[in-house]
Amino acid sequence: MQVPGWPLALFRIAFGVLYLDMALQKAPWINFGWLRGFIEKEIEHPAFPAVAAFFKSVVLPNFTFFGYMTFVVELALGLGLLLGLLTRLAGIGGFLWQVNIAVGAFNVPGEWYWIWVLLTMPQFCFAVLAAGRVWGLDAILRPWLTRMPPTGWSRLLLLAT
Repeated sequence: MQVPGWPLALFRIAFGVLYLDMALQKAPWINFGWLRGFIEKEIEHPAFPAVAAFFKSVVLPNFTFFGYMTFVVELALGLGLLLGLLTRLAGIGGFLWQVNIAVGAFNVPGEWYWIWVLLTMPQFCFAVLAAGRVWGLDAILRPWLTRMPPTGWSRLLLLAT
């Protein structure tokens, strides 16, 4: 029995909206919101001392760069999942992004440790199940890519859809 794709598409779209909300909470025009304060909490309560040392010696002194990077990555992940565009890439990227955050935030007081499973596993499923092929731009892009001559870029994009 085949499971219909629309529930997965709805879940993917909801995750896209979640990422867009996270990005807008840390937007450059609001001085990256609560991001600096959260990084400081990660330094105060490290799960891994080496990560805290990296945050303290590299991230905080270059906070503007890392703030922009956070905003752009979360904006791109949000748009990719919302639109179903390069969804496999967005799913794997989002999975790794959340693992990256979890490494620093696991011991922060008030953080629920199960949140990292709940934020990573759906994105892994979006990637494996190619969730952008239902109600997403991947459904339009993929047939077009299969008709293109097989170049490095077209093969890479085909894998990402």
